[in-house]
Amino acid sequence: MKKLIIFGAGFYGKLAFEKYKDAVCCFLDNDVNKRGTYFCGKEVMLPQEALKYDDFHVVIASLYSESMATQLEELGITDYSFYLDSVHGFYEGKELIINPYLVTEEALTESEWSESKKLEYSRKEVFAATERLYNNQPLFNHIEIETINRCNGVCSFCPVNKNVDPREKAVMSEELFKHIVNQLSEIQYSGRFTTFSNNEPFLDNRIIEFNRYARERLPKARMHLYTNGTLLTIEKFVALIEVLDELIIDNYQQELRLIKPCEDIRQYCENHPELKEKVTIVLRKPNEILTSRGGDAPNRKELKEYGQDRCVLPFKQMIIRPNGQVSLCCNDALGKYTLGDASKDNLLDIWYGPKFQMVRKCLYEGREKWGNCKYCDTFSMG
Repeated sequence: MKKLIIFGAGFYGKLAFEKYKDAVCCFLDNDVNKRGTYFCGKEVMLPQEALKYDDFHVVIASLYSESMATQLEELGITDYSFYLDSVHGFYEGKELIINPYLVTEEALTESEWSESKKLEYSRKEVFAATERLYNNQPLFNHIEIETINRCNGVCSFCPVNKNVDPREKAVMSEELFKHIVNQLSEIQYSGRFTTFSNNEPFLDNRIIEFNRYARERLPKARMHLYTNGTLLTIEKFVALIEVLDELIIDNYQQELRLIKPCEDIRQYCENHPELKEKVTIVLRKPNEILTSRGGDAPNRKELKEYGQDRCVLPFKQMIIRPNGQVSLCCNDALGKYTLGDASKDNLLDIWYGPKFQMVRKCLYEGREKWGNCKYCDTFSMG
């Protein structure tokens, strides 16, 4: 039997280990500080050290899989596979409560964020992925429908927290919502679908009803929802989880304690353990340094330029605001750029239309080619 090696000694590497366990002989990781340490009881090595084995298969377990696959091929390693598929869950596994700071330490300064290994790796991954996507532009595999453009949170990193949100309040009509979902149904959409974007979805009291409607018409879609949990009750939770594939509750509390709704849901899930595969409570700090959001994050002042970098988001995402207008990406929280209008035009016509094509060309050539994207340090795979 071939030796099994997991490339990625992090969150997804741990999940892969839980799947393969005794078959795993070691981990690979690009972080030189992890070399010689042990992860899940197995030694962590640099990728090139895998060559000492005669017969092995590598499982790439990371969000940075594109660049990691390229790296393996450059080493002459072609026997590999991917742990994650293109429409994977955001938090796969049965762990109910996640503390992300145990995997990636919080950046205490803006320069710490900008110089992090995570940012370095993700920039390489996005650059490599954009090359592939530009030459083969598929249908979006992620759609966000923001039914109300309001949030009750005060997160310091968010350009639309309730203390600074400059947007005029807007609520999507039921007619428009159903019109969008019906178009997705006609094309048998099978990517990610959510009724959330830059907002708190439970401020819309129709949100459960809307998700039920979408579930009935989009049986192949992976439906998820992000919420800060403050407005959740057990009744709402039970009604919603029936139709979702994944619910992520960002528990914002600076000392990482569970807020009451999350504690109630934790207890409920302990009594209904089958739900742990669908629910994740993520411990988050409302005051921390995160991405610049194209220069719009209120707590980011030291903006760096990433003009030569690329971006995959316009190749993967469709973000629809309450009035039907389609934003540049999920980081365009203020709706500065409009690439179409779903209240007037067909979704496919918008996606393959001239505005999206122009944006893709610009962001393939470099972030400096489009608006404030050169100041954006979000390097997400979408």
